[in-house]
Amino acid sequence: MDANMVPEVPPFAAPPQGGLLSKYYFRVPGLHIRLPTNGAFMPLGSVELTQAGDLPVFPMRAADEMLLKSPDALMSGYAIEKLIESCVPGIKLPRAISSPDLDVLLLAIRAATFGEKMPLTANCPNCGTENEFECDLSAMLATVKDIEPDLSVRLTDDLVAYIRPYNLENATQMALTTFEEMRKAQNLEGSTADQRLRSASMNTSFERITKLNLEMLADCVIKVVVPEGETKDRKEIRAFIADARRDWVTKLDNRLKEVNERGVDKKIEVRCSNCSNEWKTDVEFNPATFFASGSSE
Repeated sequence: MDANMVPEVPPFAAPPQGGLLSKYYFRVPGLHIRLPTNGAFMPLGSVELTQAGDLPVFPMRAADEMLLKSPDALMSGYAIEKLIESCVPGIKLPRAISSPDLDVLLLAIRAATFGEKMPLTANCPNCGTENEFECDLSAMLATVKDIEPDLSVRLTDDLVAYIRPYNLENATQMALTTFEEMRKAQNLEGSTADQRLRSASMNTSFERITKLNLEMLADCVIKVVVPEGETKDRKEIRAFIADARRDWVTKLDNRLKEVNERGVDKKIEVRCSNCSNEWKTDVEFNPATFFASGSSE
């Protein structure tokens, strides 16, 4: 990605005290939220909680909304990074935010900016009718559950791995790699390349994504404990994961997926306006559309 294509965003800066516009200019926090992890997996000093243990969340600026409309800025993670810096200044290292924490922050920023009601649409699985309704963001934020700081996975009686959730950096790397491999496949589909070349390219893409998955998994292993002691050495842990048994990797991967889905309940109950069918649907946390419009109110 060409860095020059990403729009510059003016940094958050308060006006001079006593200035003509000072009483109109200052943004005030829209709400305060608690992180599911309480910042446990972030580097020391990268999050500043209030004395109450929460974070003030400010509404978006016009500059933030403009940046969220840039595909390049979204794909690289730059838009989300700058959004967090602007709206949650207590987070000093946005790239290190855990996925469950990020979901809560996006919900809170949306609520602080547009209000607690968010318009959504969902097709009824029974009759196919498109239903328009409003999601109560405050109710979703009320479902937040804490994530314990010591997340362990016992691989054998003598071998225990301690993990952390994916963070924004991990998610960005995976999204970029997947996008690049999909684009290569699409380019080959529209070319005159023979089937053998296409198959070879697909195999290479699959191997690259598989390798990246293992690297991301290794990155999320904080330490490994054995009877002789423990290790936090990154090179040793990466080598261990790369050569680990399939069932161990599967157990770690399943545990990691379960942890990444924690934090906030993304399912909401919906009732069809046509046939009265009731079902649960997921709220999609796609930054490209999540901040697209305000409440219908």
